[in-house]
Amino acid sequence: MAERRVSLGKRRFAMFMVSTALVSALAGVFEVRAQDAGTSPTTNAPRAISIPAQPLDAALRAFTRQTGWQVGYAAALVSGRTSAAVAGETDPLVALRALTAGAGIEIRVTGARTASLVAEGTIDEAAAAGTTVLEEITVSSSGGGVKLGTESAADTGTTVMDSTQVGIRTSSGDANSFLRGLPNVQYQDDTNENAGVESQALLNTKPQEVSISGGRTYENNFILNGIGINTITGTEEPYNTGNRGELSDDDTAYNADRIYGLHSQTVFVPTDFVQSATVIDSNASARYGAFQGGVVEYKLMEPATDRLRALASVEYESDDLVKYNLATEDGLNPNAIGEPEFYKKKKAFSVTGPITDNIAVIGQYSVTDAWTNKAKNYIYGEELVQSESKNEFYRFQANAETDFGLFKLEGIHTDYYQDFESDNYRALEIDTATRTYAGKLENLYELEDFSLGGVALSNVSLTSKITASKSDALNLGGDNTIRNWISTYWRTISGTRTKVFESSMLDWCRVDPTSTTTTSCREGGMGKERGQGQESYTWSQALAGDVWNGTFQTGYEFGYTEAHRWRAEDYVSYTYNVAQAYTALRAANISTFTCNTTEECYGEQFAYSKTVHKAFDIQAQIMQANAYLQFDQTFDWLKIRPGIRIDYDDYQGNLNISPRFVATVTPIEDFSISGGFNRYYDAANLSYAIRNQQPRITTFSRTPSSTGVVGDFTTTPTQTYYTLDAADLKTPYTDEFTAAINFTDPLTDGDWRFRYLHRSSRDQYSSQTPTNTSYVLTNNAKGSYDSFTAEYAKELPTASWNPADNSLLAASITWADKNVSADSYFFDEEDLENRISYKGTSYTQAGFKAVTGNMDIPLRAQVGLSGSFFDERLTLGLSANYNFAYEGVEDTDDIESIDGVLHDIWDDKAFAAVLTVDLSGSYKFASVDDHGMTLNFKVVNLFNELGNAKSSNGNPWVIGRTLWVGASAEF
Repeated sequence: MAERRVSLGKRRFAMFMVSTALVSALAGVFEVRAQDAGTSPTTNAPRAISIPAQPLDAALRAFTRQTGWQVGYAAALVSGRTSAAVAGETDPLVALRALTAGAGIEIRVTGARTASLVAEGTIDEAAAAGTTVLEEITVSSSGGGVKLGTESAADTGTTVMDSTQVGIRTSSGDANSFLRGLPNVQYQDDTNENAGVESQALLNTKPQEVSISGGRTYENNFILNGIGINTITGTEEPYNTGNRGELSDDDTAYNADRIYGLHSQTVFVPTDFVQSATVIDSNASARYGAFQGGVVEYKLMEPATDRLRALASVEYESDDLVKYNLATEDGLNPNAIGEPEFYKKKKAFSVTGPITDNIAVIGQYSVTDAWTNKAKNYIYGEELVQSESKNEFYRFQANAETDFGLFKLEGIHTDYYQDFESDNYRALEIDTATRTYAGKLENLYELEDFSLGGVALSNVSLTSKITASKSDALNLGGDNTIRNWISTYWRTISGTRTKVFESSMLDWCRVDPTSTTTTSCREGGMGKERGQGQESYTWSQALAGDVWNGTFQTGYEFGYTEAHRWRAEDYVSYTYNVAQAYTALRAANISTFTCNTTEECYGEQFAYSKTVHKAFDIQAQIMQANAYLQFDQTFDWLKIRPGIRIDYDDYQGNLNISPRFVATVTPIEDFSISGGFNRYYDAANLSYAIRNQQPRITTFSRTPSSTGVVGDFTTTPTQTYYTLDAADLKTPYTDEFTAAINFTDPLTDGDWRFRYLHRSSRDQYSSQTPTNTSYVLTNNAKGSYDSFTAEYAKELPTASWNPADNSLLAASITWADKNVSADSYFFDEEDLENRISYKGTSYTQAGFKAVTGNMDIPLRAQVGLSGSFFDERLTLGLSANYNFAYEGVEDTDDIESIDGVLHDIWDDKAFAAVLTVDLSGSYKFASVDDHGMTLNFKVVNLFNELGNAKSSNGNPWVIGRTLWVGASAEF
């Protein structure tokens, strides 16, 4: 066993550094008189408002849609309450008062079209104390379900979507798929020349991997209800060319040293339970760290406090509901391969409600089942191989309102399984699985106003949280032995290909009668169990409230993670040969072997080679600590948000300081200009630590005697180990410069946001291989990312002749350019074996990606239109993505030699413009009070667009238009 342990002294030093930074920052605050915010009401012109009595939260959303107001409130304040009805021509503020009448809620008007809701009596108490009332708020806005930014003017890189918009924009049950239509998010590969669908892709229901603002797919920070769900053990492997982590039917060989099915997320979030999703691609608050790409924060449904509620839904997709297209270069199907058969079924259940006056709970379960089949290679018979996957998600949460604040206890479990059987082996299985358990205990406590160093602090809340999680990615492959037999052996005799051997041992292997080449038949497995996982614990506290002319946030977190990578048992591979392969035996006319051994020797053939992959168990630990301090202050027309974040981990021992600063000027109402500088450090990464000292394969060989006698393996190779050195390196970081203009145009009353983003990545990891047994990590790589973005969101007006209750238009256009000198920790910048020739110049694969911008699509546009009709019984959503035409490069499939090194030849290619459109909708055909039955549908790629992708003759079919159908019920 190879193990890396952390010294106690380093852990104590980490705690000391964070505590000192936090205390020093707070102690340095000097006295400034707190601002007394005005509360005078502002009225708007009367307008037609029609909102029926319904749950207050839903009524408030309808109010913002119809009036254009923004309303902030604590989720707990409105939970379980019912609104009054409002109908007719009335002033928006009067309507808001009518909606909340009798609910024990008071309204604080904060601007021309903004208001906050607080508990009754809070305003009077705050006024007597001379303070401003602020709470943890949920914001509804004129953007409907899409919010460009937050209540902080500094959040110009933030987009918030509610559950409706997330549902409309997802292509399946995967919540991550809603990210595809957002600026600064890349997920497509227009250079894919093998885009044909195959069984493993159909079965794969894990979340989609995405790049945000030029970061790698494993450099984002995903957060689920305040729990980090990121993999710090690495998703890249050094053990085979191409670094493909997912299994494919194109594979004819597999690597027993790697772990298949690794993913950057440990928990797979289903769409059904998402209440809101926040995406941050720039100007991230100081409280967010551990990323170089972006931040995605999911919030799931909270427990209901009014009554018992239940939700059930089902969705279905199959090969009968998709349009298959031949996408081979010549449009033909020479191998007569049939269209893949499959189905996907998704079910979700949710039950929530109060169990006492102060305790409410929610339980949720989601499962997606997928099935498909494929034909085996001809030599293994005609039967089809059936494969399945199952993606299960469990969640339980209990909220308790007490005299000591709000307590939240939550548990989450992901159980993912996908089986794989190779069509090029008799019965080789590599089944991938992900199993994650995560839990959280959180307390939100409202403090009374107090002073610190003479500085008045008000509306202060303290959030204390402890989390624990355990996640394993497993490969479960059945047999620990694999055998590569000879079925037929051919030689060229007198210029003619002649079959000189045919096995009588392999009754399960048939020979292609048209073949004139040696046939091998393989059986066995890829090892009973190997895996990779992590176990993490965190403790954090966050303080937020009002100070001076605005707000402050500060907090700290301590975390400990133990990583683990293992192979449970030795794995052995045998390769066989026949007598006809040895010149001396042919000359002596010896056609069978004499076995003087019991290990893999038979008269017809014997194992001349044996490779052994030794069992191992590698562990590594890391202690992390961070602290942050941030202010958000307003000085008339100027708003500033200075912040600082400090991160430390004892693996690399680096103390990383991240300054964050955004300034916003508002020369006129509803118009602002912002500029920012931010630094983001990469997350702590143990990918090298848990791969260091993994045993390399050992190969044993033997040859028969001149008379055909076979003995034991006599070679005794030395056991060697992978050397993956990541010590004494700097932590990769990215410096970001931003500029943004936000305004509401007077013509359409829509929200506009124009942004420029520049990122410079420094001290990035890249790899060198001094020998074929070692990988040395360096900080030699670098990169950059630039983008221009224009975004628009508008709640469309309705009229008496228009059946729409509300409708939302959201659109964006993005130009982006990315240059990264290495896109994997394991890309060797000096690699001489996998090189590319482009216009006569030799490049490493990593260097070529830098020159060509990593084949990003430079100019993309998105438009989303959604609405509800007929008293919200019918909802429709339409989203369109348009990739403008551009000049790129592609592999010509030709090879040339430069200085004795073979190179793949790449050349320029014009990529055509591509438009894809998705349509979704639902119709509530039965409704009584809060109960109802709804039919749902989703059409992905409505116009069956194939784009620039190509398929191969082996996988000729590309899925175009896809239909999902389903139903849901609320009780």
